[in-house]
This record gives sequence, C-alpha cells and structure tokens, in this order.
Amino acid sequence: MVLRPLVLSAALSFCLSGCIINVNGAGKTSFDYHRTSELSLDANGLDGLAAETGAGALTIEGIEGLNEITLEADIYGYDGVEPELTLVRDGDQAKLVANFDSFYRVSFNGSSPYMDVTIKVPASMLLDIDDGSGSIDIKGVNADIRVKDGSGSLNLDGGKNLVIDDGSGSIVLTNVDGNIDLDDGSGSIEVTNVKGDVVINDGSGGMSIVDVAGKVTIDDGSGSIEVNNTQGLTIIEAGSGDLSFNNINGPVSMN
Repeated sequence: MVLRPLVLSAALSFCLSGCIINVNGAGKTSFDYHRTSELSLDANGLDGLAAETGAGALTIEGIEGLNEITLEADIYGYDGVEPELTLVRDGDQAKLVANFDSFYRVSFNGSSPYMDVTIKVPASMLLDIDDGSGSIDIKGVNADIRVKDGSGSLNLDGGKNLVIDDGSGSIVLTNVDGNIDLDDGSGSIEVTNVKGDVVINDGSGGMSIVDVAGKVTIDDGSGSIEVNNTQGLTIIEAGSGDLSFNNINGPVSMN
C-alpha cells in the first residue's frame, strides 16, 4: 500500500496570489497545538465556491458587495498530524479544502483533530459543500446551495434552490427563495418561509414545515409530521408518528 505523504497545504498557499496566512501558537489541554490561519482570494470572475471540509464547525456568511472570499480557521491537532488547508482559483470556481489528511491513521487518546472554519463570500456566490462532521451555519447567501453532510446540525437562512443530502443531525431551513430537495437520514427538520416547492425524503425524526408558497412532498420513515400553509401536499409514506396538516391551499394526496 502506498501512503500519500502528509502536507500542510496551507503553507503552500503563500505562493498563491491573493492568499494570506497567519499562524499563531496557542495551547489547549487536550491537543498538542492550536493554530489560527487566515486565507483570502479575489472573487472577481468567480461564480461559486466548492468546499471539502472535515471535522469541525463550518460557518459561511454571504455579504452584498464583497469582492473577495475570506477565511479564518481555528485548528486543533497533534504533533505529526498536519492539516490540509487551501483556497485556490479553478476556472470560475473557488476551491476550498479544510481537512486533516484522510490517509493518516492514528489512535487518539483524547479528541480527534478538527478545524473550526468561518468563511465570508459574496452574497451571489453559488455554494457546493461536502462536509464530514460538525455544525454548519449558512446565512446571507442568495444563490443556489448544495450541501452533502455526514453528521452535525445544519442551519441555513437564505439561499435559492437547495439540494441537501444529510446523514444525521437537526436541520433548520428558513427564508429560501426557491425549491428545497432534502434527503435526510435522522434528526429533526424545521422548514419555514419557502417560495418554491419542498421535497423531503426522511429516515427518522420529527418535522415541521410552515409557510411554503409551492407544493410539499414527503416520504418519511418515522417521526411526527406537521405541515401548515402550503399550496398542496403529497404524503408518499408517513411511517410512524403523528401527522397533522392545516391551511393546505391545494390538493392533498396520501398513499
């Protein structure tokens, strides 16, 4: 078996135009090091951000009139286990990697290494997020958003068309300017104020769907379902749990 060498890719970003990194040492009891890093990239000519992130909290804020992408990372790790942190231009996309090397195998006595990442982007920037674990908070983005998430809570305020593939953790989606296509494994779901259609395929966990300008379609394994104020409702499978709906201003179909 060939092992990929470990590289602190953030250090390589010094040679990239528009990227600035500052690293400071600070102690934390259960880790060998705590580093804070900053990256930036000129957003002119960029339509979207594709991000591959691992363990740790991820926060993304869309800001009107912003002409660059900025990133701040808090990195907690162990000696000999180095992170990969890069932000580069690839055609009309920005590509972010914020992860610990997936080929490194080690047994940790305490917590596994992780990075908490905060990103600011132009509000009109498309987002394509592939996240491992940890909470995700996105606000202020008025473009299409795709999220593939392993575990951890997801809170999203804004966006146009949303496509979400989630493993586990609570989900809150609000003020969405388009359609929602949500495939969820487990965890509670709360959806409010959507201007398009909502399609949910859910394994387990209660859900509340309120104020949807389009139609709602639900395929559910288990957990309570509450739907209020939509333009139509289709229940493919309700599974187990209470079902209630009110103010459905369109056809209601239950299989």
